[in-house]
Amino acid sequence: MATNGELKRYLEMTPGSRAIFEAGKRYLPGGDTRSSVYWEPYPTVLERGQGFRLWDVDGVERIDFVATMTTLIMGHAHPEVVLALQDQAAKGTAFGAPVEAQYRLGEILCDRIPSLELVRFTNSGTEATLNCIRAARAYTGRTRIAKVEGGYHGTHDVVSVSVRGAQGNGDPRRPPAIASSAGIPQSTVDEVVVIPFNDTDASREVLAEHAGELAAVIVEPVLGGSGMVPADPQYLAMLREVTRDNGIVLIFDEVISMRVARGGAQEHYGITPDMTALGKTIGGGLPVGAFGGKQDIMEQYDPASGPKISHAGTFQGNPMSMVAGVTTMELLTPEVYARLDGLAERLREGVRAVCAEFDIPVQVTGLASLFGVHFTGDPVRTYRDVAASDQALQQQVFWGLMNEGIFAARRLIGCVSMPMEETEIDTYVEALRKVLARR
Repeated sequence: MATNGELKRYLEMTPGSRAIFEAGKRYLPGGDTRSSVYWEPYPTVLERGQGFRLWDVDGVERIDFVATMTTLIMGHAHPEVVLALQDQAAKGTAFGAPVEAQYRLGEILCDRIPSLELVRFTNSGTEATLNCIRAARAYTGRTRIAKVEGGYHGTHDVVSVSVRGAQGNGDPRRPPAIASSAGIPQSTVDEVVVIPFNDTDASREVLAEHAGELAAVIVEPVLGGSGMVPADPQYLAMLREVTRDNGIVLIFDEVISMRVARGGAQEHYGITPDMTALGKTIGGGLPVGAFGGKQDIMEQYDPASGPKISHAGTFQGNPMSMVAGVTTMELLTPEVYARLDGLAERLREGVRAVCAEFDIPVQVTGLASLFGVHFTGDPVRTYRDVAASDQALQQQVFWGLMNEGIFAARRLIGCVSMPMEETEIDTYVEALRKVLARR
């Protein structure tokens, strides 16, 4: 693939990353421990972050528009978060009993998020969605679930189905259920009904056919890793109607979309699910997940009543994650959300304008502080639309942005963070202009 020198320049700028990555292959399969942050020929190895800035092991400074997969909404090493962590570390990092901060964080989340009457903590978003589905199955007595084609809900088995879709495979109105990883039993795949994102009529038909079998429907209100594609309001309204009418638990995966508003995307859309899965932002940069919802569903976890569902984990509710989460959530005022929304809209408009200068078809998706750049002239409403965009140009632009001092995600999805000003947004737009001029 022609890269107009972008790959060569990237290699020249990152010899230290390459050396560490190659040596790491001796101990880590493929040289890394997260598939989501790998890119060819090797990822940049980072050394430190401050605010919106990152430095790699070669000393290259970049503006971070990834924020650890949208996690660090207040930026890297926020002084108040650092102080809270230092104070807690001096007291102890983990205990075999609860800490007060877990109750404070639970209170904040239940106060802000419409669907949360009760909440429990986990160590990741993956564990959060796993428990939502387990709770829905226990509550309804059913086993099958429905999920969206292109929806990512972590790495446990039942959600590892049709994560990246089946471009050109099957009727898009009736997407096939396909294992997204080796090691997923066919029996697990058979438990999943796949529906198309943002196709209200087709999804309604599929759900109606399987309504009596379904324990849950799980959906991202903003299709995150598959392109930052927002759901149509009428699509989510249909899911709420169908699930309510048929005794199905509606789960919103808000691990990413908690960025959309103080009470998450459910506040923005005005649609309240039965359960919500959380992660990323609510931990202030430390490992965290949470799940919660209606009282009668969550009481299945109550240990005082001989729990219907057992839920254990050494580091769940650990004091470090809890104090970082409390500090971050208390910093996230309505004014912060409004400011972030304005910065992201400036970025989205700037990207459209630059691509128009070069007569390059582009769709810029996103909601609130989230964005996705897709090189296509066709509307982007589903994962299949994202997959049909110009992937070669996407790769070239990714390397180019990295070379121009912008830390980007390989799929060109990203977010803004609170330390940024309009200057950083304009720097991104100008970097894109330089990259496109070299194509």
